[in-house]
Amino acid sequence: MTYHRIPPARVGGSVRDVRRVLKLFSPAWLLRHLLALGLIAFFIYMGHWQWTKGESSHGTLQNLFYGIEWWIFTAFVLYLWGKMIGEEIRPSQPNPAPAAAPGAEPADPAVTDLRPVTGLAGATTAVARADAPLVFAAVAVPASLTATPADDEDPEDEDLAAYNAYLANLRTRDSA
Repeated sequence: MTYHRIPPARVGGSVRDVRRVLKLFSPAWLLRHLLALGLIAFFIYMGHWQWTKGESSHGTLQNLFYGIEWWIFTAFVLYLWGKMIGEEIRPSQPNPAPAAAPGAEPADPAVTDLRPVTGLAGATTAVARADAPLVFAAVAVPASLTATPADDEDPEDEDLAAYNAYLANLRTRDSA
């Protein structure tokens, strides 16, 4: 008799897996399934129509290639639909940050360097410093990725400065 060992990651996860699969039957997911099935049926129909049009006496090679293109669209919808379902069932989870020792300062200045700001109703809210890195969903965004000038823009470009001055002149003239 052969015994199969259950991988440790799968032990005790059956309820969680069932809940993830049941999410695929929520109203939002049912609409996604309906949309995907509708697109697949439409693309297959259009591919078949283009193919038969290309095989007719009035058809061209372009019709045949369009027929193949519609079937490629079908494959793309199938791929994305499968990928969305796979992400819903097995979501990718980021690596959690290591816990800091009690009494130690956290390494992220955007989380620790906050200043109080009084809101409209007198409630005090903590807001990060202006020069602190942006934080979105507890993930710090390096300053090098925020608001950089375009690669083709040279701040010392004389032609660009002259053009901007010309536009500013036109704007003041039009607003006056």
